[in-house]
Amino acid sequence: MKLIDKLDRLVSKFAVRDLMKYVMLGSFLVFLVDMTSNGLLSAFLYFNRNLILEGQVWRVLTFIFVPGSSSFFVIISFLFYFYIGRVLEMAWGTTRFNTYYFLGVLMSVIAGFFIGITTTYYLNMTLFLAYAATFPDSQVNLYFVLPIKVKFLGLLYGAFIVVEFISATMAGRIAIGVSLLNFLLFFGPGFMKVQNRRSKTQKIRRNIEVAKYTTRVQSIHKCTTCGITEKDDPNMEFRYCSKCEGNYEYCEKHIRNHEHKSKIIQMEDRRRES
Repeated sequence: MKLIDKLDRLVSKFAVRDLMKYVMLGSFLVFLVDMTSNGLLSAFLYFNRNLILEGQVWRVLTFIFVPGSSSFFVIISFLFYFYIGRVLEMAWGTTRFNTYYFLGVLMSVIAGFFIGITTTYYLNMTLFLAYAATFPDSQVNLYFVLPIKVKFLGLLYGAFIVVEFISATMAGRIAIGVSLLNFLLFFGPGFMKVQNRRSKTQKIRRNIEVAKYTTRVQSIHKCTTCGITEKDDPNMEFRYCSKCEGNYEYCEKHIRNHEHKSKIIQMEDRRRES
């Protein structure tokens, strides 16, 4: 995480509060203009390596506002990613969230110069993976009806990305891999620490269980009459008899039903011993 901390110090100088609000708002405006101009604005903003090298350098940044679809369902995705981005920014802080998103954008740009074209489609998808990793036990209502934990949706989301990776072209695989690499840089080290901590905890618990069976602990209470101990019956109560001369302990069954012990040795007892 030292690398991420160094990037945080760099990004803190220009971090944008409510970053996803402006990204999704810009994408929504581009979507509206595209509807009335047959995609003209997106054609002017999307990432194209050849056009950038010819001087249209604004495409290095403006491609993040290009909507991934011309369908009305994309509006739902705008609201969805705006909500996730806002929650993550509140949980991580403005600087850390900006670091995550802009590092993903930078990686996408590098991949774009390598394959010729790129988008933030998969970067935005990893935002949900980040949300699921940060709030695994929170619940959402699937289709507004079925409550389900976010970690299970995150697993489903991850499986969907893997399927897309397998079926995609080489350029698509590079784009997906770059976005996932950004996610792993932020959550991989923390995940490994958690797994190591769980492994050590489980090992300690196993050692304790083994010690319980291998170490013989002497009982504390024992009935003078029947010999029962607290290990034989954890619910059994034990008491000392006040009439017996000496420290004689009895279970609840024999505390009132036993022969009292005396330090005076009777002649009949001596004869029995002899």
